[in-house]
Amino acid sequence: MTLGQLSILAAALFLVGSAEVIAGPLMTAMAPDFGVAPAAIAYLPAAYGLAYAGFAIIAGPLSDRFGRKRPLQAGLLGFALLSAALANSSNLSVAIALSGLAGLCGAFVQPNSLSFVADSSSPEEVDIRTARVFVGLMSAFVITPSIAGWIADRFGWRYAYYLLALLAALAFVAVSAAFRPGRAHGGGVVSFVATHRGALATPGVLRRLAASYFWLGSVAGFGVVVADVAARKLSLSPTDAGLLAGFFGLVTIAGNLSGPLARRLLAYRALPIACLAASAGVFAFALPAGSVAQLALIGLPWAFGYGCGGPLHHARLSGMSAQFRGTINSYHASLLNLGIFSTSFLFGALAPSGLGLFFALIGGISLIGATLLAVANLAERRALTDR
Repeated sequence: MTLGQLSILAAALFLVGSAEVIAGPLMTAMAPDFGVAPAAIAYLPAAYGLAYAGFAIIAGPLSDRFGRKRPLQAGLLGFALLSAALANSSNLSVAIALSGLAGLCGAFVQPNSLSFVADSSSPEEVDIRTARVFVGLMSAFVITPSIAGWIADRFGWRYAYYLLALLAALAFVAVSAAFRPGRAHGGGVVSFVATHRGALATPGVLRRLAASYFWLGSVAGFGVVVADVAARKLSLSPTDAGLLAGFFGLVTIAGNLSGPLARRLLAYRALPIACLAASAGVFAFALPAGSVAQLALIGLPWAFGYGCGGPLHHARLSGMSAQFRGTINSYHASLLNLGIFSTSFLFGALAPSGLGLFFALIGGISLIGATLLAVANLAERRALTDR
């Protein structure tokens, strides 16, 4: 796989990340147009995540059976059209429906992008290439909130979605030009039922998939609403909230790029340590903060742990089965986005009455996932020892 192809896949993941966080700094700008409270805008990423979670379990087997390129193209083109349509929504209900449909398209984008990487990589290369592609996803947490907040303040929130639509259209053109149609990966599997059974029967996959929901879904979902969390704690403008979320995105990227090094230095301990740090960081947001600098310091463990642990978890799942890789990645993406939906929904429900319970619940749920990953690592090490 060439550097150009990796860059295109990173751009595709950038769009997935942008769809998850773009509404955060726009909440106060969108709310008056829709006649709702700002916290209600959190239902946009919630709808995106729920639809993504539900449809990904179909999208993955399709790529295992028919190849990666066409599903990826379909996801990017639909993403472009729906983002433009959302910018013209007349009310929140329509916007929620369109965000959900965009989630269906996202279900094609991320699993197929990650499967493209693993299909063309040796086991030694998967961690490094996955980390590089994930720079695109993590960059969305830096660039998108900052740019979206700035656009909202100067031109209106709708133009942020227009820009997202344009980028998706460009990614569609790039994928069309740079990748061949690909091949099926399901071997002798002849039915969707058999594909799902084979994927779920992969040794050790169930524990790690559970962690995709409990840990990664929770800490990623927290990133979706972190801009509004900051705005509520410190009464920040959309621009300032977006900039702080962008700072956390930079820390996340630093963690992302540190993942392969952490795994070389800490071996199997790298992933559970990163996960525990991110969970502790969510709890830390309940601490009082009197300035942007203090809140930025409080958020460091969450952002770095999330950035370091996320790609390591993705790479481990992607390498568990070549035959059922697309299906396992689709389950992972589904559960991840179900976690994002749960976190966004809880934020929309709990933020108006206070953030303390929200921090406690999300921190606790993510800690369950971190524990599951630690148990999975221990079980796999024992299995290797027994051999």
